Amino acid sequence: MQTADFPLPFVNAPYSRAMFDDEWIFVSGTIGMDYDTQTLAVSAEDQTRLMVRNIEKYLAACGGRLEQVINYTLIVAGAEHLGAVVQTLSEVLPCKPTGTAMLAGIAVPKAWVEMQVIARKSQPVGGARS
Repeated sequence: MQTADFPLPFVNAPYSRAMFDDEWIFVSGTIGMDYDTQTLAVSAEDQTRLMVRNIEKYLAACGGRLEQVINYTLIVAGAEHLGAVVQTLSEVLPCKPTGTAMLAGIAVPKAWVEMQVIARKSQPVGGARS
């Protein structure tokens, strides 16, 4: 496995943003933050869009694409954000992988959504979305 290092929300965080090999890509929990400026998008919708753009960038750096995601874990920081996150995710995620969603606290204050993904490079691009 190789690591792909990108900025993290905490200095000296003891994890990698992504790990990958010839077949698999694992992207750790990603939020709707501009990691270069450490700035969160304000709304749950905008955080969800930015989170997916970040994940797409990390997958590309590892030789993958968003359409190759086969599994995700989604954390939403409160029931009041759930509808907006799910609606926005259904608009911006180009595939329909397996997934788990939970309501739980997120380590970064005012982060409303976090997602980690697993992608398989041999997964056909343009996977089923019905």
